[in-house]
Amino acid sequence: MKNIITALLLSLTLSSSFLHASDSDFIKNMAHANPVPNYMSIIMANADKMGLNKEQKTKVMEWKKKNAKKMAAMVQSVIDGESEIKSASMAGAPQTDIKVMSDKLMATRASIIAGKTTCRDYMMNVLSDSQWKQLTDIIKA
Repeated sequence: MKNIITALLLSLTLSSSFLHASDSDFIKNMAHANPVPNYMSIIMANADKMGLNKEQKTKVMEWKKKNAKKMAAMVQSVIDGESEIKSASMAGAPQTDIKVMSDKLMATRASIIAGKTTCRDYMMNVLSDSQWKQLTDIIKA
């Protein structure tokens, strides 16, 4: 049990470095945590190219302000959870303990996917049909 606690504390210490990760690291972590495209980052990086007007830009920024911190916390939770599972496994934790950790991790991943799908639905209403096509073409490229 002492080994498990030590391993978990070590993994939490190491994973806290992700809290200060660069934007590119965050994008990589986000992509790793779920298969849904990162609509917000792509829209924000291509807003002028896609021809977003002032009202659209305002709606995008309001969405980001409302949801970004929660999403970032969930992504960090996935990264931390993976590290915890790895450490617990190497420390010989019982399968039942690892299953509990895995279930929590998968529930967080499902929440990320649901949140990003809600974002997609909202952005489909914010963007025009041609802007949505531009966005999906950028994602496919």
